[in-house]
Amino acid sequence: MNTKRIEYRMSHSTPQKPFPALCLDCKHSEVNSQSPWSHRCFNPKVVSKDCWALAHNHEGKPSGTDCSTERGKGSWFAPCGMRGKLWEAKQ
Repeated sequence: MNTKRIEYRMSHSTPQKPFPALCLDCKHSEVNSQSPWSHRCFNPKVVSKDCWALAHNHEGKPSGTDCSTERGKGSWFAPCGMRGKLWEAKQ
């Protein structure tokens, strides 16, 4: 086994994502103005795959993607999906 490769990955890794990675704590998530218990995702990779988010705007502001819809996708090909692959910590 290549131990140098493992050591490199461990020494240069990004801060570890919590489990579960909540959309509430993601930097791309914002509270939905129309329902405070719901969040919208504004990650460009997620929004680019959602035709409704691309076409629907309120007052010139993009609507984003519903976080529960995105996280409900169990496919390996979903941009963020159930695992929160694109999750980033808020700063």
